[in-house]
Amino acid sequence: MQSPVRWGILGTARITRRIAPAIHSASSAKLIAIASRSAGKAQVWAEKYECPQIVESYEQLLEREDIDAVYIPLPPHLHAEWTIKAAQAGKHVLCEKPLALNTHEAASMVNACQQAGVCFEENVMWYHHPRAAQIRDILNQGRLGEIRRVTSAFSFPWHSTVDPTEEYRFKQEQGGGSLMDLGWYCVGASLWTMGILPEEVFGREVPDGTVDESFSGWMRFANGAEAAFDCSRNLTSRRWIEIAGTEGSIVCDDFTRPWQEEKARFWIHDAQGNAEVVNCEPANQETCLIENFSQRILTGQIENQQSLGLKTQQVVDALRKSAKSNHIERDF
Repeated sequence: MQSPVRWGILGTARITRRIAPAIHSASSAKLIAIASRSAGKAQVWAEKYECPQIVESYEQLLEREDIDAVYIPLPPHLHAEWTIKAAQAGKHVLCEKPLALNTHEAASMVNACQQAGVCFEENVMWYHHPRAAQIRDILNQGRLGEIRRVTSAFSFPWHSTVDPTEEYRFKQEQGGGSLMDLGWYCVGASLWTMGILPEEVFGREVPDGTVDESFSGWMRFANGAEAAFDCSRNLTSRRWIEIAGTEGSIVCDDFTRPWQEEKARFWIHDAQGNAEVVNCEPANQETCLIENFSQRILTGQIENQQSLGLKTQQVVDALRKSAKSNHIERDF
């Protein structure tokens, strides 16, 4: 395939306000078309984000020969359907998180993309920021000793920004709840750090209607290490992580997105409490994700796709099951 990768977007969800500029900024990507079931919304969106063409349906966008990859920002209950349809149409798929309503759906998405020979990835942007690579290098160097605990938190006051009657995050049948929306990042970060699935998990939720407004989770791994997190839609904005080892720790107070793009950093603490500030290369993580995903397409690197996203879905499902039963969950 020749560069740039030609992109289409299914829907005009809020997150597309970040992805469209990222596609424009990525050297290996080009925005071709937006599909929407509302012609009016599509027209306004296309004019604002400089999208050349409007398509009246998702199906029509997938049928186009001038589209190589699609971004799916739809609510979670629609992810499996449109990922599978996109794969069957030969399109590479970047899908918004959470991957699906459950592990069965997520696995079907992965299998469809593997069978079609297309790239597939969840839209978790911080994995692609240069800061993540720097943290990984430190972990690989063994500067923290043996990793024993990962602790994280992600909260955001939804009520100030969304209409509960129209927002999928307040609807269980559409994949709502704080664990699926916010806790997904914490679970994923724990698995990204440890590199293995936990053996046991325990979850506790604070319900609000049919979804959880807050969730706390615990994971234990085979090597004895643990991870813990909390997430909530009724607390102030927080997005921090601590990775603690036998000889030091890393603390990042904005791991999912830098508070200020030009000041991405984290801290390394040694056993005596001495702190080293690590300043990172400024970068737009959406552009990094689009660039990296497009490069995977161009170079044919589609092996081992979406293993972290699928494992995250497995653990999230187990945590939800544990919260309902009030027991430790081991079967996942």
